[in-house]
Amino acid sequence: MNGNEPPNTGAMGRAAGVASLVVALGLTVLAQEKAGDNPVILDTSFEDGIEGWRTHGQAEFDVDDAVAHSGKQSARIVVAAGVEPAYQQLGHSWGPVTAGDELRVTLWVRAEGVADGSGAYAALEFMDAGEQRVGIEHSKVALSNGVNGWEQLTIDGRAPEGTAQARLDLVLHAHGTAWFDDVRIAQTGRLEAWPDLGDAEREITVNTEEVVLPDFRGVGFHVFDHTFPTTPELVNTVIAKRWREISPSFARMNDSPDWDRAMLDKAADYILRLKGTGTEVYMTTWGPKETQPGDERRAYAKHMVDNLEYLVRERGCSNIRWYCVTNELTLGGWGSLASDLPTFRDYHQCLYDELQARKLDIGLLASDAAPFSYWHTLEWAAQNMDDITAIYGGHHYFAEHPPTDERFYPWFLDKLRWARGIAKAKGKDFILGEFGCKQDGRTVDGVELDRCVYFDTPDEPMIGIQLCEAAIAAISAGICAMGNWTYADFPDEYNAHYINKWGTFRWSGSDFSTRPHYYAYGLMTKYFRGPATVFEVGCNDPRLRVCALRNNVTETYSIAVINRNAQDVRVALAVKGRAPDLRLRKYVYDPKHPPMNAFGDLQAPAGVVGMGGGKLSDAVAAGTVTVYTTAYHDEPPSPVTNVRVERDAEGQALVKWDAPPEPDTAYYRVYAGETQIVSTIATEYTDREGGEGRQYRVVAVDDSGNASREE
Repeated sequence: MNGNEPPNTGAMGRAAGVASLVVALGLTVLAQEKAGDNPVILDTSFEDGIEGWRTHGQAEFDVDDAVAHSGKQSARIVVAAGVEPAYQQLGHSWGPVTAGDELRVTLWVRAEGVADGSGAYAALEFMDAGEQRVGIEHSKVALSNGVNGWEQLTIDGRAPEGTAQARLDLVLHAHGTAWFDDVRIAQTGRLEAWPDLGDAEREITVNTEEVVLPDFRGVGFHVFDHTFPTTPELVNTVIAKRWREISPSFARMNDSPDWDRAMLDKAADYILRLKGTGTEVYMTTWGPKETQPGDERRAYAKHMVDNLEYLVRERGCSNIRWYCVTNELTLGGWGSLASDLPTFRDYHQCLYDELQARKLDIGLLASDAAPFSYWHTLEWAAQNMDDITAIYGGHHYFAEHPPTDERFYPWFLDKLRWARGIAKAKGKDFILGEFGCKQDGRTVDGVELDRCVYFDTPDEPMIGIQLCEAAIAAISAGICAMGNWTYADFPDEYNAHYINKWGTFRWSGSDFSTRPHYYAYGLMTKYFRGPATVFEVGCNDPRLRVCALRNNVTETYSIAVINRNAQDVRVALAVKGRAPDLRLRKYVYDPKHPPMNAFGDLQAPAGVVGMGGGKLSDAVAAGTVTVYTTAYHDEPPSPVTNVRVERDAEGQALVKWDAPPEPDTAYYRVYAGETQIVSTIATEYTDREGGEGRQYRVVAVDDSGNASREE
């Protein structure tokens, strides 16, 4: 996430994909011929020209009878040197297409003289009846596509909800020439309707004898707020208080080669606060320096490792575990290294040599690419730089699926299993470094809106459901750790022409109010902490999403269930293998009634559910996230003592108190009379509205959410 990404890109500026066509394409209904069991929608080698294909952008579009993969000619796009690359494309539309239709596109591409863009590739767009895009899938996107001769590209796509038609775009986003040939579109299947199980009890099995991942590291966030000006009060009552309560065990965090010692120390203070919550950090650089190979690049690597060594050895930030040279393969231009992976490897080789020479235990991550269409870089990294790679990782934002789409979960699970398989084949883990819902991306009154498109809409509470589904999918796929973008909004004053508003809470003037998904995803960060063992889970209802783990340190269990059914369902959960007798607290997030709190205090448990002989029976409400956990105790902290009030020269009340002795005290709720006025991790608070005679009381809250009794 940054403000320097190219225009006309997709979700989170990552799609590097296809702009919507300026000229509406005529919709062609094609007679489908059978090829085996797969209806063929289009099969062309352009022997009859490019009739039926519409053009977009300033380029030369024609057929070429001197270059062909098969037959006598191919389609050609030429973007001249003086023309701006702007996703010039040939497009072919067809319909009807129904939600759930599964399609495969194959084509051949050749390129010559390509530069200054993302190359020649293809995109499969799904559109509604009004030709508004509801989803998109890409082939491999790389400047190197076809430069060494004809190269086959493929796209596998599934039509999302709302699809009425589809379009295949052959794209040249670069200067140079690209040829396309032997384009084939076939329907490979259709999603079967899920069964309606009615009132039947749903069966869930947690198999503790089948381990998905023995060393899960946690659910967390990307954090950017260490770079912004703050005050002690803002840290104590908002930033650190909320982090302390939802307690993520993983954070992705940006650094910069331009940081001076003061900024390094500010970052160190932040990282040490994360260390206090048991949070491991993956760092990646925003704005890496372009260097020449050899001495200049080695000097740059030395500089970056100097900074890391200072943080780890001089400041004690031993929770920095992983590092990548750049965010999303950016060097100069966003994602540019996707087309120059040998340079990415060379940077990492220089970093690796420095880290090894200093015996600094920080592992390098490859490739940090986004979106899925750039994840081919993971395969390249596994083949060409595994010897210097400690862990693999990538990002994706869900432009393809609205938060109401029940088919999002299996789609995302399949993608993550594929990526984890690449890492697992090398004996490594995988980090989902950034993920989130669909980006707005518009520019309004000269301001670029980099924010979730569903904020401030009726669907906003459903974001919590989709983010929790993504976390459950990642856990079930064996992903090592994950970071939602982002923990906090960027403050308004960050940039007059760019806003970045994705946080679990706002940062707008004096408004730091939470958004609904804080109370859903916050349950995942708090109770699905690492290190933990993830177990295999089975369920007979495809509309239930379930994950389960046991923390390796505390030996506590946590189970998450999302019910996408339209009705409440009863579940019978059985543990296979070790069959414990447990008392599990039950926490619920219901998007119909988000449990909003003015101070970001998490919701109280909805009750306690017993598990006897490894069996649990309960009702799960429709459309909710339910978390069952043994990560709690019932004993409240001791009462806060010595509550006192001091007055400054302006008569403001400085309320102070003495902390209780329990080490798991998380924060304090301060009341004026019967009204809560703040939550804070500090042991003092200035009440600027407190007049003479105002009475105060303070309640301590521990990690289990238990509140202390009155003194």
